Amino acid sequence: MRWLPLPQKAEVSSERLPFAGCHAIKTPPQPDWERSVRPLRALGEAYGGWTAFVEHDPSLPEEGYRLRVENGRIYIHAGTPRAAFYACHTLLQAWDGKSIPLMQVEDYPTLAWRGVVEGFYGKPWSHQARLKMLEFMGAHKMNIYLYAPKDDPYHRERWREPYPASEAARLHELIQHAREQFVEFVFSISPGLSMVYSDPTEFEQLTAKIEAVRQMGVRTFGLLLDDIPEELQHEADKRTYRSLAHAHADLANRLHHWLQERDPNSWLIVCPTFYHNRGEPPYVRELGELTERGISIMWTGPKVVSREITHEDAELFKLAIQRKPFVWDNYPVNDYEPSRLLMGPITGRTAETLKHLEALVSNPMNQAEASKVALGTYADLLWNADAYDPRRSWHASIARLVGEEALPTMLEFCKQNLWTRHWSEAPPEIQRYIEDWQTTGDAEPLREAFLDLVSLPRRLRQAVNNPELLEEIQPWLLRLEQVCTLALELLDEIEEENLRPRHILAQLEAIRETNEAIVCDGWIERWIRETIEELAES
Repeated sequence: MRWLPLPQKAEVSSERLPFAGCHAIKTPPQPDWERSVRPLRALGEAYGGWTAFVEHDPSLPEEGYRLRVENGRIYIHAGTPRAAFYACHTLLQAWDGKSIPLMQVEDYPTLAWRGVVEGFYGKPWSHQARLKMLEFMGAHKMNIYLYAPKDDPYHRERWREPYPASEAARLHELIQHAREQFVEFVFSISPGLSMVYSDPTEFEQLTAKIEAVRQMGVRTFGLLLDDIPEELQHEADKRTYRSLAHAHADLANRLHHWLQERDPNSWLIVCPTFYHNRGEPPYVRELGELTERGISIMWTGPKVVSREITHEDAELFKLAIQRKPFVWDNYPVNDYEPSRLLMGPITGRTAETLKHLEALVSNPMNQAEASKVALGTYADLLWNADAYDPRRSWHASIARLVGEEALPTMLEFCKQNLWTRHWSEAPPEIQRYIEDWQTTGDAEPLREAFLDLVSLPRRLRQAVNNPELLEEIQPWLLRLEQVCTLALELLDEIEEENLRPRHILAQLEAIRETNEAIVCDGWIERWIRETIEELAES
């Protein structure tokens, strides 16, 4: 069984019992408890003789639960309705469509807040992709989603303007859907490109925008001040504040007070202008000193895209801001290099690191479905960090996305898409075949490697039943077919001593002009070009 995320403790019997639903599910009377068992109730109550008993146990951690499956009965003890919701999803992971095993599970998360920030540049996700992402998050025990797409004009450039009715309706649907998945919906707004911080009218426009969303049921808000000028821009602000950090702290504190007056359970999360460092810029220390303690402060690690975030890094930043950082983790985001996919597991974050964090949210790719490979591994790490194994988690995440039968083929595709300039892995396997050919002159192993790769897109399309995923990765599938077909043509011409360098290079240029996707870290294209140049010279 491939758990995702892996429970803290699970004893699973080899004995399986027929199961297709429950004829009765008994919960505490409050509405949130009824909502928590909907994943189980969705199977239907007309099947079999199973009964599920869900009880509130205040002695358990807030998201902790105990799950016990006996002959004909399911027992769930949960600290909160959200914990019961997670217990139901654990049960459904053990269900193979026909039966479930006798088992006992004791479970709770490593990190309190775990989730996703839709914070990339470029084309935002579609409404349907967001709805599906919220369902993915709930099923994988991720509990916070930050709505912050940079290219939503009403989030950033046109932050003062209310959402048009159609956009507001979609936003409201997202908020309600997040609630159904027990995901905290964070509406984020990014006014820093143009806001006059000291102008009361500007603050009124900001709170009017937030109030409209607050009335939809949101209690958590993000004030994003990233990727804006690093100095005060307006004369009124220069007269009022001694520094940019002073202005940002004042704005955050005023907004925090405004929110608290309307809802004591509200939460404000601030992304600072200097969001990647180890706490050394004066801005960071001043912001930490001046910003009230109930406000969270975001951080991307020592770099914008941090290959590793150590507990020492986190401790230094925590000391600077005088609170645990809320990590905006820029993996597997690819907006800085959209020609590439990042399809590997998350690494470089340990259980010790998580002890120093308030929260961690992953900033994914523009490709929502493809991002779920990495996001599944994030869910695994953040739920049970002590047991996290990137390889096991990677395989489990791919299997959850495409199914067990398609796992080998999808894994093969993922292995060809692991690199950007900020996120490097070992060279692709094709590099070894290229170097062996250069050393031995034996073309057959290299030819077989190219034949395997050129057939991969066809095999993947046949194996994967996920139209949205296949549509997202189509440019990379096409590029793999194109460059491998051209590489095989070059091998044939070399073998036949009928090299046509201009013809090959013209085809390579045509591929580049019509398809920007890069696979295998560009090794195949480099091999073609360098081989042509060497043979032409000789």
